[in-house]
Amino acid sequence: MSIVNNKYLSFVCSFLLGTIFLVSAFAKAWDGEAFADMLLRYGPRWFSIGAPVIILIETVLGMMLILRLKVRWCAWASDLFLIFVSAVFAYGWLAKGITECGCFGALSSWYESKPYITFVRNAVMLCISVPLLSHYERKESSVWLKMCAVVTIAALTCFLCGLSMRKSFVLPKWSAVRSQSGVGAIEKLQTVYPFSADSTYFVYLFSFTCPHCQNSIANVQQYQQFNVVDKVIGIAVENEEAQERFYRIYQPQIEIITIPKDTMKSITNHLPIGLILKENKIQKAEGGFINSPGLNIK
Repeated sequence: MSIVNNKYLSFVCSFLLGTIFLVSAFAKAWDGEAFADMLLRYGPRWFSIGAPVIILIETVLGMMLILRLKVRWCAWASDLFLIFVSAVFAYGWLAKGITECGCFGALSSWYESKPYITFVRNAVMLCISVPLLSHYERKESSVWLKMCAVVTIAALTCFLCGLSMRKSFVLPKWSAVRSQSGVGAIEKLQTVYPFSADSTYFVYLFSFTCPHCQNSIANVQQYQQFNVVDKVIGIAVENEEAQERFYRIYQPQIEIITIPKDTMKSITNHLPIGLILKENKIQKAEGGFINSPGLNIK
């Protein structure tokens, strides 16, 4: 009876742990760019490379656990992975003030200000893996079919991740920007600032804690310094502590308006974004990094 119970427990634990990994992987892959931006808060720009790597690891582990492939090996790998990401998050929380791990993509926002939930969740996952550490592996004749399934799902998540991250090099993820007139985008912006159709603006949507945003501020101010537009307006996510630090370090010379995070999310999930507005129409949209106006100088 104990053998039967152990097999049942092993099956339940591997399925549960694998499902958590898969949900986490697909949630991040659906918005890979946002997860990559979050990783940038931990250090230099090359940290964003970790986004597709982490997504791929979680997908492979999740599928192998669900399909019961190398269960004991996957359990040990899962434990090492969870300990590593927990240590990294602890560093980000204590040294960088990061309170959102982004482990479940947009679903992580509900516990953004509760970093302890991340540690509790990882501890629970470690406990789930314990019965799998002594799992007895048996030979199966359909291993190649299961491996094909693992490779197929892994390729799918990589495709989704690449598709969502590709927007950094094309246009920001803002459907209204892609419309011909940008009327929807203007309507959203008008609720934040009374833009005039007679003036030309450079609108900078950003966060005080975003590394890309901080690196772009000098180029943004050039639009005003060199009179490329009539006025530069910064619209940032509210964060009093980060705002004070931002002003102290960068000493911005442009008007900056702060709005709640939910309001910014209703406009876009990707920061920074630079928009040139003229005659109440979006003439240009730039995301990921704002370049110098260069030859546009009058």
